[in-house]
Amino acid sequence: MIINTNILKNIYLLMILSMLFFQMKGQNGYVKYQTFDEYKMEGVGNKKIQCPYVLVKKEADTIFVIKSNDREKKIKYINKGDYWYTKLQIEEELPFLETICEKFIYNDTIIEYEYFYIHKAGYLTDSLKRSNLRRNSGIYIHTKKDCLILSIARDDIKNYDNPFNEIKELVTNYKEIFPYYSPGFQPRWYTMYEKHTEGNILSIYEINGKNKKYVASKQMNSLGEFDNKGILAWWY
Repeated sequence: MIINTNILKNIYLLMILSMLFFQMKGQNGYVKYQTFDEYKMEGVGNKKIQCPYVLVKKEADTIFVIKSNDREKKIKYINKGDYWYTKLQIEEELPFLETICEKFIYNDTIIEYEYFYIHKAGYLTDSLKRSNLRRNSGIYIHTKKDCLILSIARDDIKNYDNPFNEIKELVTNYKEIFPYYSPGFQPRWYTMYEKHTEGNILSIYEINGKNKKYVASKQMNSLGEFDNKGILAWWY
């Protein structure tokens, strides 16, 4: 039997395309990308992918992201209409303390609201047992070029179930609400930083008026700025 060479070429081409599609698409609808751009809420880079990388799956109102170097944790982003939302638990060594980071993403801006929650009353003193077991920590506003930190008071956030509007009000009017710049002892204060990226090196500078102070630099891996722990711990 003589088989047409053009047919063989077409079959071979289909096999290659099928293999490439399977590698990109993966199982359960996930697509492989080099990293995930949280500002744009989309996967970035699908050629010459290096480790670590991400797997991304999009559904109607939800995006799932898995990091190849942390496959046990699946990040779930939910479309709330005006913003995307996700909730992360930050690992703590203390058995009674749980640190939570809620993210609100819109207009190329990432707002992280951090608080800690004392969830095992058996470890607490009587005075702590009688008090509110949830404590505000801070609000972190990221763009690709800068970061603003707002240190908030205990009762600045009252609607724990849906804090977005309160957080947005604090962020929009922070100069009036947070009149102090980094004094430390004040209940409310703010700090501004600039981000500078050169190659795979991310450098951070604190900005105080016209003054700029170098803070730290970090060599990023192939996940870029997405390779973080929530809040600011990733740049130290």
